[in-house]
Amino acid sequence: MRLEHSAGGVVYRIFEEKPDILLIYDRFGRWSFPKGLIEEGETPAEAALREIREETGIEGIIVKDLSPVHYYYTDRDGTLVSKTVNYFLVMAVDGSPKPQETEVAGVKWVPLTEALKVKGYPSNLTVLKEAVALIAKMQRDAGL
Repeated sequence: MRLEHSAGGVVYRIFEEKPDILLIYDRFGRWSFPKGLIEEGETPAEAALREIREETGIEGIIVKDLSPVHYYYTDRDGTLVSKTVNYFLVMAVDGSPKPQETEVAGVKWVPLTEALKVKGYPSNLTVLKEAVALIAKMQRDAGL
């Protein structure tokens, strides 16, 4: 069994006073969140921001850590992989969505209510619900 450690983000923006979530259409044909392997010498937070920038063209800042996700998959060689992904709630601050052509087939902003309905990976919904609760709390605290 091989171990993998990745990092990524649930990226959001406030558009017309409502939150949008940034989704990528990955090379496996599913909507997901930008993420990737943590490189040597990087922290999970640094890796998450780098992967978001590389995969989507969006610059962001980390607002809060989200719960890590752990799952298993079998790679192309038949090796079992134990993967942990550290996710962060990330606020978009600059850039326009542009997919990284080698790894991402598409990228788009989706209204938060629609993002909850997107059929993606099962672990995405858990992470997204946590992010939604944090965004709602921040909006309440700001009086929105």
